[in-house]
Amino acid sequence: MLSVLVASFAAPSQSFSSNDRLTTEDKKLLAAGELVMKHKNEQRGAYKLIGGQSWQIINVPVDVAWEALANLTGYKNFIPLVTESDIKHQAGEEADVAIRQEWGPIDVRYVLQTTLEADRRSMVFRVDHSQAHDIRAGWGFMRVRPYKGNRTLISFGALVDIGDGVFVSIIRPAVRKDLLRIPFYFKRHVEAEVAALRTDAL
Repeated sequence: MLSVLVASFAAPSQSFSSNDRLTTEDKKLLAAGELVMKHKNEQRGAYKLIGGQSWQIINVPVDVAWEALANLTGYKNFIPLVTESDIKHQAGEEADVAIRQEWGPIDVRYVLQTTLEADRRSMVFRVDHSQAHDIRAGWGFMRVRPYKGNRTLISFGALVDIGDGVFVSIIRPAVRKDLLRIPFYFKRHVEAEVAALRTDAL
């Protein structure tokens, strides 16, 4: 589940250390089509953050992947458990995206403040704490980069605090797993869209 911290916390790119970078073994797994995930836990004051970073190779050119990442209306297609998404406000490269996620009796709503960085082909996001939010805190980013063979490497990182309680402690591992699988869901969405366009063109 995507969510992000208030502005007083470090920027997303400063929240992940060099230890989170890809190793030689990670690169072999990526080349074999695997999703690579690195978990991270962090305590910041009262916040108990979970998340980490993940990477996936997508079999489309980077311009196609960037177009999908920059299409905020398409986020409902790869954010896990999203049942509703709506752009509440947009000005230039910045936008507020209202998200609703449902899982059985769980109904979570929040607004993401997103910024697209075309020069870096990245999107950073954080929860708008001035509006109603059911997730305590978090922040993150997604980025696409060219990869050999006219493919794309997508990287994702996020740290979130989904709250306390017995039930939350039970679902926390599943939430983190699904959160870090976003590059896989993005790959599945983008490749399906490209395949559909190719079929229509025949």
